Amino acid sequence: MKRSFDPSRPEMVDLPDADPTLLREEMHNLRKINRRFGGISPVRREIAALASGVDPSRPVTILDLATGSADIPVALIEYFRSTGRPVTITAVDRNEVALEEASRHAAGSPGITFVRGNILELGYPDGAFDIVLCSLALHHFGNADAVTIIREMKRLARAGFVLADLRRSYAALCGAWLYTRLTTRNIMTLTDAIASVRAAFTEAELRDLLLRAGVGDAAIRRAPGFRLVATHRKI
Repeated sequence: MKRSFDPSRPEMVDLPDADPTLLREEMHNLRKINRRFGGISPVRREIAALASGVDPSRPVTILDLATGSADIPVALIEYFRSTGRPVTITAVDRNEVALEEASRHAAGSPGITFVRGNILELGYPDGAFDIVLCSLALHHFGNADAVTIIREMKRLARAGFVLADLRRSYAALCGAWLYTRLTTRNIMTLTDAIASVRAAFTEAELRDLLLRAGVGDAAIRRAPGFRLVATHRKI
């Protein structure tokens, strides 16, 4: 299944004039998809493993790129709270409506700071965070930009990074089509779910992107919900 990505025809969620009502409902739908199809637990497991190598005398610092509605940061706050380990999370997204929805969703999760910004133009210094996370965002970019994002993740992380995204296949396409049509009438979700699968990378393609970004030792695992999780450990 050939990758279908055209930067001149972005997904509806990426349009600068995206309808706020549709976008908020889309964020709600994505949270349900992550919860129902294992979008959180594999990422949480990899983050926890990386955090074990961080100096226990201070909080773990995490940067979440393209945070969306911040369901993963909220889950991470809950996890680290249960272990007694302090953590601070900086959640970045360029969409103001998404950040408003994320802030609302994370209202009961102290420790998350929301920042509006373009993940292709991050101004943080080298090693600014212990762990860098990017989930369900890479397929929104062309190959060159995807390499830039991975390279920045490596640059900014002291302990390592976790990169999670969809895995392109006909089975994933059929699953996305069926699930969305059974669960929602939101045109943004119905349209973008199909576009996201078509734009996603295969395991071999993701490996190539990592190599081009100078990350040859990342471990790539398949996860539920037709997903891939790549982890790079520095220490």
